[in-house]
Amino acid sequence: MRGWTHYLSGLAMSTFFTPLLEDLARGILWPVITGFYAYLPDFIDFKFRRFLWRRDVLVDPAPQDSELRVSPRRILISKLRPENRWQFYYIEGVVKAVTTHSEELTEFVVEDDSGEIRVVAKYEDCQRLKEIIGDELSVGVRVRVPGYMDVDAEGNPYWNVADAPHPNYIAGLVAKAIDLAYETGKRVTVKIYNIRMPGDVYRRFLIHYDSSNKKIRVLMGPLVSTGGLPVENTGVPYYRALGEASTKHPFKKVYPRPTIIDAFSGPEIGFVKNSEEGVVEEEFIPWHRGFTHSFTAGFIFSIFLIPILLFLGYGNYLYLTLAAMLGYWMHVIEDQMGMMGSVLLPPITKKRVPGLMIGPRMPAAMNFATNWAMISLIVWNLNRSLPSISPGFPKIIDLTKFTGSLVPDVVADLALLVILLTPTILIYVFGVIDRAKFIKLLKEQIREKELEELIDEMEEVGGF
Repeated sequence: MRGWTHYLSGLAMSTFFTPLLEDLARGILWPVITGFYAYLPDFIDFKFRRFLWRRDVLVDPAPQDSELRVSPRRILISKLRPENRWQFYYIEGVVKAVTTHSEELTEFVVEDDSGEIRVVAKYEDCQRLKEIIGDELSVGVRVRVPGYMDVDAEGNPYWNVADAPHPNYIAGLVAKAIDLAYETGKRVTVKIYNIRMPGDVYRRFLIHYDSSNKKIRVLMGPLVSTGGLPVENTGVPYYRALGEASTKHPFKKVYPRPTIIDAFSGPEIGFVKNSEEGVVEEEFIPWHRGFTHSFTAGFIFSIFLIPILLFLGYGNYLYLTLAAMLGYWMHVIEDQMGMMGSVLLPPITKKRVPGLMIGPRMPAAMNFATNWAMISLIVWNLNRSLPSISPGFPKIIDLTKFTGSLVPDVVADLALLVILLTPTILIYVFGVIDRAKFIKLLKEQIREKELEELIDEMEEVGGF
């Protein structure tokens, strides 16, 4: 849910307490604290835990230029190391020798102030090289060549002309992190950086967890805009679009959405060994939805509010403390409607309880429904409390005017609440239906994948 939704939820909780409404009517604004308390879990995570969290493995497939803030960045030939293999950079220097120059293969040697390296362009990358340096490729010409370092069959490094990193770089580091988590028994957090290119576009790539074969596969995709729209004719050639790395230990993906990296900052993924199952589990954004997103934390942080309010001399401190705790808890409940879930009740629950996954493909509608519910609660509470807050002032919405004395006030108030919440109820019903369809789609995709793998195996042994 959005931050505004949580803040609104906190304010809604304060309206359940007439003494707090009376304070607001007198211009005493302390009850507004409930809105802050409802936002507090995200405030702590994104303003503090996020920056204090340790990142064990950094995956930066295309380091940015420190001044331009885009990729690729220049690297000196002498600075190339084995750990730089498949990372996207550019080298700049003078052509020292040209060994092969054709439409399908071009090889030449580039020398800069620190050393020299063999440059290779194959197939489609020959045309890409031509677009970069022009038609003339001769000794003595100064060139700037984007690409990545690779190693040939003899173990000799060479520079591969490219417009993106090789996905093997990403797959290898993710696989390494999974094995490290299994072998150490500790959480390993991986920070994956995005690839920002000139023109405010981003190179999209997808990480696929093939648990059954213990493989990490990475697909390098096209350039996309900040809004995620693909740019035409920017895909990478098939021979360097797919990367793969094997893990020594079993793992499973817990978060149901695919891991796609494009615009904005890249994700952080934790890998934690589940000793009971003997498998490494994925933990999406490990510094988020932890202890801060729990009923336990809501109780503790609310208790801290009591001495502060007493010191400030606020009379309705107990009501405000209870409202603040309910606002905090509403944040936890609202987040539990999504996929990630939260650590609901530590120390009883030690890891995230999976979310209810309501409306997985309609997040905007779910946010609207929750906002509508909170506004409805505020209106309903103000309406029913109005005679107490302002004696002699009638309710603005009074259903007993239509039903007469046949319906008690309590029943009329509850009927009004149901009417106000009807849009929210309907949207949540659609959200539950969307959840069922989404789960069905996931299962179908899994079955299709298993079927494809089975067909591949049968073809290999001649059984199909």
